[in-house]
Amino acid sequence: MAVYKDVVKMNKQLENDIKSILEESRGEKEISRIVRMLKHEVKGICGGSAKDCADIKKYKATSGVYQIFPSKTEGVKAYCDMDTDGGGWTIIQKRYDDSVKFQRTWTECENRFGNVNGEYWLGNKHLHRLTSSGTYELRVDLTDKNNNKKYAKYKTFLVGDATSQYKLTIGGYSGDAGDSLTYSNGMKFSTVDRDNDLNNVNCAKKFGPWWFKGCSHSALNNPSRNHWKWNYISVSYAKTSVMMIRKI
Repeated sequence: MAVYKDVVKMNKQLENDIKSILEESRGEKEISRIVRMLKHEVKGICGGSAKDCADIKKYKATSGVYQIFPSKTEGVKAYCDMDTDGGGWTIIQKRYDDSVKFQRTWTECENRFGNVNGEYWLGNKHLHRLTSSGTYELRVDLTDKNNNKKYAKYKTFLVGDATSQYKLTIGGYSGDAGDSLTYSNGMKFSTVDRDNDLNNVNCAKKFGPWWFKGCSHSALNNPSRNHWKWNYISVSYAKTSVMMIRKI
């Protein structure tokens, strides 16, 4: 509701400014056309046109929790990072205090779990709906046990649909954390109750839900706090992790 009020206030001011300019120029017909456009934009925002945090950044530049609409008919709450690397990032995973259990079932990982104000996983169906609607990049921010900050960035991040078992397409690495995710390129998602990896055991039972091959160079959903895995050169395990995506 606060977002709605901010948008209405902004558009009302713009509407008044345009009226004062056009009253001496193009007349009532042009004024009415522009006012209709402004009202349409407000209605669109409040009706769920903000697909992700990049859309929200167009009218709200403060980091925080917002309702986004990966699909037109279903909204989901997500934390929007409006500060890191230009902002507009939709947080899809966050871990820092082990307050949320990450060893979850297929259905839980599909729909979402956790606390949007703390640790959470956005949900594979929402990841698919977002990343299939355009070209998305992924950024992974990590802190090691010595509080050194690292990041990995990928220019391509795509999660397939449920039929594909939420298959991962990843590529275009840059950063200083090391490339620990390309190994999982083309792999289906695995959980404790659905084994899609190429190992003779279910990697998810030990390392948590993830895109495993045999098993993986990364496992940021590992249920053990001391084993949030990312095999960069200096330290193999992360103290905190944040995964975020943004439409390019």
